[in-house]
Amino acid sequence: MSHQHKRPIKNLRPTQFALGMKEVTFKVQKLKKMNHEELNEYLQNHPVPIVIDSASEAHLIDHHHLVRACWELGIDHVFVEVVEDLSTHSHGSFWDKMKKSNWVRLFDQFGKGPHEPIQLPLDITGLADDPYRSLAWAMREEGLIEKSPEPFSEFKWADQFRVNIEIERSEEGFDKAKLKAALFLKKRT
Repeated sequence: MSHQHKRPIKNLRPTQFALGMKEVTFKVQKLKKMNHEELNEYLQNHPVPIVIDSASEAHLIDHHHLVRACWELGIDHVFVEVVEDLSTHSHGSFWDKMKKSNWVRLFDQFGKGPHEPIQLPLDITGLADDPYRSLAWAMREEGLIEKSPEPFSEFKWADQFRVNIEIERSEEGFDKAKLKAALFLKKRT
């Protein structure tokens, strides 16, 4: 692994189409409570893992929610850590390696896909809200889903919730969906 350095948020390429905006909002509130030194230390201790492509572009392979929260707060640079430099790979072999390493999720906020990597948003501002990803995060926060080191594990839960639970587009609807998701998870154990 390479050393840590800072990169502009707008130059980091997402490797997914969606995120859960409820998790982003939670992270915004958490970061807002920190003073400048605490925030800088937190961001240094949570570097964003990236992979470099042949055009020297940096692709986020995790921490999309943290990066979006930083952008929402007006932070324009984050600490990154290069996980792999694939700058000598062709475009096609770069994406083959990204797929084989499970560093890209090519399904959208509706669970549809896989889409082509060329369709991924150019930066963190282009990610769509997936309420089912928010639901999976909420279940993890309540201790009903374990945090997993497996990439995109909460999206896998989101996909299960998507076919079993309806979320009405309101706070009350989301709270009802949380109750249904908790019951769904308890039935599985």
